[in-house]
Amino acid sequence: RRAMGASGFRIVRQLLTESVFLAICGGALGALLSLWGVSWIHLLGAGKVPRLNEIGINVQVLAFTLAVSVLSGILFGLAPALRVSNLDLYTTLKDASRGSAGASTVWGRGNNMRRILVVAELALSVVLLVGAGLLIRSFSRLEKVSPGFNPKSALTFELAMAGRKYGDTQAILNTYRLLWNRLEALPGVTAAGGITALPLSEAYSWTPITIEDRIPPPGEKFINADMRVVTGHYFQAMQIPLRRGRFFDENDDATHPRVVLVDEHMAEEYWPHEDPVGRRIHIVELTKGDPWQTIIGVVGRVKQDSLDSDPRIAFYAPQAQFPVRAMTAVVRGGDDSTALTAAVKTVVHNLDADLPIYNVRTMMDHVAESLARRRFGMTLLSVSAGIALVLAMVGIYGVMAFLVNQGTREIGIRIALGASQRDILQLVIRQGVALALAGLAVGLAGAFALSRLMQSQLFGIGATDPLTFVAVPILLTAIAFVASYIPA
Repeated sequence: RRAMGASGFRIVRQLLTESVFLAICGGALGALLSLWGVSWIHLLGAGKVPRLNEIGINVQVLAFTLAVSVLSGILFGLAPALRVSNLDLYTTLKDASRGSAGASTVWGRGNNMRRILVVAELALSVVLLVGAGLLIRSFSRLEKVSPGFNPKSALTFELAMAGRKYGDTQAILNTYRLLWNRLEALPGVTAAGGITALPLSEAYSWTPITIEDRIPPPGEKFINADMRVVTGHYFQAMQIPLRRGRFFDENDDATHPRVVLVDEHMAEEYWPHEDPVGRRIHIVELTKGDPWQTIIGVVGRVKQDSLDSDPRIAFYAPQAQFPVRAMTAVVRGGDDSTALTAAVKTVVHNLDADLPIYNVRTMMDHVAESLARRRFGMTLLSVSAGIALVLAMVGIYGVMAFLVNQGTREIGIRIALGASQRDILQLVIRQGVALALAGLAVGLAGAFALSRLMQSQLFGIGATDPLTFVAVPILLTAIAFVASYIPA
């Protein structure tokens, strides 16, 4: 074209037009795929990630996509276009007439930009893969954490007794007692009870307390503890273990001395080498008359907020001594949650047709929801890392295929001079693996920096987890080998 009179500007314009056209086509295809992607994101975190339904494709997103497509086409089309527009016509036409690759041999300097782009792709893939690997390893560790109870075969629902029918405290207590008895009479149900704040619900009630015979440090007026009111056979329904003493029973009512259960965390914090059973605490703001609550037992610690953290100390009080209207019920039954749900609703309806129950769910659902945000972030980063890995693999393959094609004459000369098929394979694969190693070196440096920023998102592993930092380079090296072997 240049030899026939085309100016450098016309060559640049032609190549830029092709580049921008390809970029816009890619952006349009990406926009179409994103419609499916958004639907998938909605399904992935449905009902578990706040404001997820607000994510969607709008005019701003499409405008951004168009802008990125056009800028990408210009940026990545301008550099080669300018290079081609300044060709040495004599050398280029002479090389072309001989079928030579000229400067574009396997080692040609003119291909440095392609190599740099592939190295950049690989470096980005390493960073994303290490980040995804750390989150996956962390999530795996988190799933193995014991919540302090057995979520299997446990159904939960919420109810609140209000209105004239339940204006009397004794009426509330009698109705709840009757409810637990009827639920436990259902086939397959082994225990039923209720609590004011279900584990993993992020619901809590800080209460100031003091401990008898304890000398507080200077400046301390009271201790903040999480108070949870329970009724029925709640601990048995949740299978929360009893470490010392006893559970509540029917004698722990308003006519008898006030009693509480403390969790292991509180027992270890304030009675580390003693038996807390028989000790007394004072609930500063709630109790009247006799202010002391006697500890009758120690129960296992449960995760109230999330599986990865729960620093609060907690104690439990019986509903008969601290009457409350609203409770979350827990029923331990069989594995068929659908049948159990129907039976529970029938029991409540027969007890009081006007008593609504809501938020009927299994404890397994509560556990899954507590992990939903971590799972959501891990999945999205893993998908991004997978896409980056595919791009890197395509980049290596594309560059090596191009170089092999351009260097076909040179390879033919090598074979004519005695090079074996194995020599040629090694020559090409060595080039691809060299690109991979360069990308790994840059990417690992970036991954070390990124992992320290992610430390707060990790659980049970360090920011420089050896398994992740060894597995990712091995994976990428293997992929680079395959992507180089095919064109070779």
